[in-house]
Amino acid sequence: MKRRGLLRFLTICSLLIVALLGITEAVLRFVLGLGNPVLIAQDSACEYILKPDQSVHRFFVNTKTNHYGMRSEEVPQSSQPGRFRVMFVGDSLTYGTSRVDQSQIFTEILHRELPSIVHKPVDVLNASAGAWAPDNEVSYIRSRGIFQSDVVVFVLNDGDVTQPRSTMSDVGDGLPSRRPATAIGELWTRYLKPRFFHGATKSDAGTLIALNADQVVQANLRDLDAADALVTAQGARMVIVFLPFRLNIPDKSAQAQSTLRDWCTAHRVPMLDLTAAELPYSIRDLDLDNGYHFNARGNAIVADGILKLWPQTVGQP
Repeated sequence: MKRRGLLRFLTICSLLIVALLGITEAVLRFVLGLGNPVLIAQDSACEYILKPDQSVHRFFVNTKTNHYGMRSEEVPQSSQPGRFRVMFVGDSLTYGTSRVDQSQIFTEILHRELPSIVHKPVDVLNASAGAWAPDNEVSYIRSRGIFQSDVVVFVLNDGDVTQPRSTMSDVGDGLPSRRPATAIGELWTRYLKPRFFHGATKSDAGTLIALNADQVVQANLRDLDAADALVTAQGARMVIVFLPFRLNIPDKSAQAQSTLRDWCTAHRVPMLDLTAAELPYSIRDLDLDNGYHFNARGNAIVADGILKLWPQTVGQP
């Protein structure tokens, strides 16, 4: 009888554990979106891109990618007559991270607000991915074209100038290429285990300003040369948006700012410098908790800064 009672007790405990795990998995997956991260896909030209045709709801935030791996609405390759098309190319600052809803990233705000500036319907394309360097970005438009855009905007931060080409091995599990088997497993491996055991994680090289990186700087400037030639050959105009990290303003960002300004002057490429737009705000005002990526308010301030500078720098179509 004692053995039978113990067996019954263990069976009940096992069922309770299974039920608890099932409830936990369901809550993590269907409420928080764990187990369903935004994925990247290997790409022969760019090393990796956002996996096309995703629709992810995660941490109460929506992320959608179109058929070309852009975080923007589905668009035809050819622009329609009477419309103004702007293509943004950048890294995680342009992508907006999966912690800011798609409707609140600055490219989508510009999608809504630019028509009042250019007095035309506007298409906004967002070709970006976390940790992309200028070489990855130029490779995207070299391999896929500019989709008949009127303006191609490269969004560069102060770390990009010294950042070499990024690979999938560089970004590691921070940008996953496959879904985890379970939401509980992702919670443990991606969030809890590194915190509890202080495991090494792959960092975005673009968040650091590398020292003694003259060769990389020159290679990146040659990439911008190639981008300008490619964009101009397709009848469009290239624009640079300089978007420094708030924690690097003013001292650490000054060298990249000067390098890009000199390049833009030499190539007659408009540069929208958002240093002054960011300066009145603290890191806490603008950024998520990592200090590098913009929160929703930061994205709104970036969009407002671009809109204010657009008429005198880029002008009418």
